Amino acid sequence: MKKLVSLFLAVMLLVTMSGIALAEEKINLTAFQYSLENQNVDFANLWFFQELEEKTGIHVDFQVVKDADWTTQLNLMFAVPDEMTDMILRNSVDVEEYGVTQGLLMPLDEYLTEDIMPNYVSRLNLNNAGDSIPASDGKSYYIGYLVAQNVNHEPTWYINKTLLAELNLEVPTTIDEYTEVLRAFKAAGIKYPYSASFTDFGPESIWAQFASFGVPMTMHLFADIDENDKVVYLGDLPGFRAAVEWLHTLYAEGLMDPESLTQDSNLWAGKVNAGEVASFNYLRLINTALTPETYANFESILPPAAEGCKVTVPQILEIPTAGAYLTSTNANPEASLKWIDAQLETETMMIAANGKMGEQMIINEEGKYEVINVPENNGLYSFVPVAMGQFFAPGEYYTQIYQMAPHRVERYEDSQWYAEAGVLQNKSFQYLRDLSKMSNEDAIECNLIFTELKKFMQESVIDFIKNGVTDASWEEFQNTAKGIGVERYIELYQNAYDAYLAK
Repeated sequence: MKKLVSLFLAVMLLVTMSGIALAEEKINLTAFQYSLENQNVDFANLWFFQELEEKTGIHVDFQVVKDADWTTQLNLMFAVPDEMTDMILRNSVDVEEYGVTQGLLMPLDEYLTEDIMPNYVSRLNLNNAGDSIPASDGKSYYIGYLVAQNVNHEPTWYINKTLLAELNLEVPTTIDEYTEVLRAFKAAGIKYPYSASFTDFGPESIWAQFASFGVPMTMHLFADIDENDKVVYLGDLPGFRAAVEWLHTLYAEGLMDPESLTQDSNLWAGKVNAGEVASFNYLRLINTALTPETYANFESILPPAAEGCKVTVPQILEIPTAGAYLTSTNANPEASLKWIDAQLETETMMIAANGKMGEQMIINEEGKYEVINVPENNGLYSFVPVAMGQFFAPGEYYTQIYQMAPHRVERYEDSQWYAEAGVLQNKSFQYLRDLSKMSNEDAIECNLIFTELKKFMQESVIDFIKNGVTDASWEEFQNTAKGIGVERYIELYQNAYDAYLAK
């Protein structure tokens, strides 16, 4: 009997130990992880993810993909569904194509519960943050990424205040006054009174100048919503021709850096930092490509207004982009979403974006997280994921926990000023780009037209600025746009926008 009892106890001990081993066995997941082109982040050995693994019992193998390779590598992965990773992290995926149509992305709605994603679910409806996430079929295929900054526009206009004072000039408020100020800068020996870039509608690009003529040249769209909720083509707005005619004047008189039609943002910033530029448009001054010595001479101004035009600066909405997708072959969606949600716990999330407590951040006297140290040369990326991790902070929540850094305060204050001055676009372009959802078929047709339209608009604007505008060239511009299909392009957006309004 003693032997039997001993044997029984030994068996029970083995079973118990086996159960402990099974309980402690980590869950393994795989992730297709986006990485910035100029960053080398060792995700696998980053202490942040190692600590996250200890907290959650979930191990993630990262397949890191740079920006330039993203689309190619993503398409290759989708071509072999059996080899898809469990998660796709921190860059965009065509939801209508790979989610709604092909079913390669997993709908997440049934998992958005307090048990699985308590942090995310508690914030999802703040500031209507989740409204833009559902696809055309009404399903949610990604977990949102949002860093609210309480900003409403992009870009801001800047002028050299030191030079204005030296020349005894006032801040210009109209295009005519602004032109005269640029002429005075030129006469004073400034190499480029105005300079910009021509890269995809960045905040420093020349496209911003159309706002002074009532044309909100919005990112990758060429469409706007008027006060009657009608979608209009920007090339049809009366201020468009006036804008390119004025820019031609700047070009012809040498008031504009001629490379504004070709250069990227890096070349542009180099000229500003060299003291060769006296006026520009940009995202902000602090914590950018500009040096403190450079931006100390500049101040923000309201965009100067062209005669008979209402300034119309592109308005932005603080709505989420994609933080994470699950693929349809993911065998453990609950574990995947719990791992994602663990990153959204308040302090974990703040550390991921800003650095370690006591080193880069503190809790200040108001009980808010405050950044005290930002490593130079993007050094933060070497030990926390920053924008490559998960973050979801609508404004209502974020303002309660975070003391905005000086560069965020700068943008916030300019946003308040621009809003009060009434210079913002009537309705943000994001109502069309992000809130109005097309079917996959319509989206493909729209994108085909846009690709040709974008190339045509870029070439036309360069030609107009260099060579001026005649009645004949303007008529050709309008007719070519129609030939490309701009009327159908606007119709597709109008249909999608009408459907959004109906909902």
